Amino acid sequence: MDNQDFNSFKRVDEIHPLDIYTGTDNISRLTLFLISDLEPPTVSSSQIINVSVGKRKDNKWGISYTLLDNQFEDLFAKFCTDIIESSRSLKVKTSGAEFICNRYEKWQNMLSKFKGELLSHSTIKGLIGELAFLKEYMIPMYGQEKALNSWIGPDKADQDFVCDNTWYEVKSTVSGAESISVTSIEQLDMSMAGELVIVYLDKTSQSDAEKITLNSIVKAVSESLSNEEMKHKLSGILLNLGYYVRPEYDEPTFKYSKTERYLVDNKFPCVRRKDLPHAVINSKYDLSISLISKYRREK
Repeated sequence: MDNQDFNSFKRVDEIHPLDIYTGTDNISRLTLFLISDLEPPTVSSSQIINVSVGKRKDNKWGISYTLLDNQFEDLFAKFCTDIIESSRSLKVKTSGAEFICNRYEKWQNMLSKFKGELLSHSTIKGLIGELAFLKEYMIPMYGQEKALNSWIGPDKADQDFVCDNTWYEVKSTVSGAESISVTSIEQLDMSMAGELVIVYLDKTSQSDAEKITLNSIVKAVSESLSNEEMKHKLSGILLNLGYYVRPEYDEPTFKYSKTERYLVDNKFPCVRRKDLPHAVINSKYDLSISLISKYRREK
């Protein structure tokens, strides 16, 4: 980008560690622009965002992210805000281009999978349950870094959390539920002991002072983290799941009731692969909550 093209751009602020600018390109398309001392990594454009990299006359590198379709303007604004804020705590300026390109790839992967669509009601409820368990149990028990690194469910792992030779599989349901669904054999069939965690979330109204929404629980977990690195780790995990803050996630509203934890060892009643006929390659089943009561752990 030549200097004469730069008139429509404005630096995000004077204290940001990176030279990031926002504005419009020469055909009035919304653009986020970074000036870097080092050559940026190779990244590809998407159907929504065009990426352009070039060397400037001052021998620095420029990388621009330009919106191609104005119907995604709100989404692009969220992308720009995320890039600006997630890079604000960088200690080394020369790592900026690599950081932002990696962050863009997370957005690109999310958009390719979810195409900006809203998460389903069941996904929202399940995610709220995992975030509640992360905040109330995993972080106090293991510390912020280990707790966040143990959250591997978003990467399509069989269990939601794996840490220190144990694991936790989190299920969200309503008060009074008679059973919970196990969606694969491997969720509970593990060689090492772990825990089945049931989080009870009931539907409530917007006027309920104790209501929980996906946006509110994400905010609560983020505010409980003590440093920016952990906050960015959390937002990266959520982005991989297809979540970014948007007003639609102020609904549905839930009320937290309680959490129950059950020890899953070699005596726990679940479907085990070794007991299945060879022709059965997978199984989904419902587990009676009342009939596993003797495996319940103390609060």
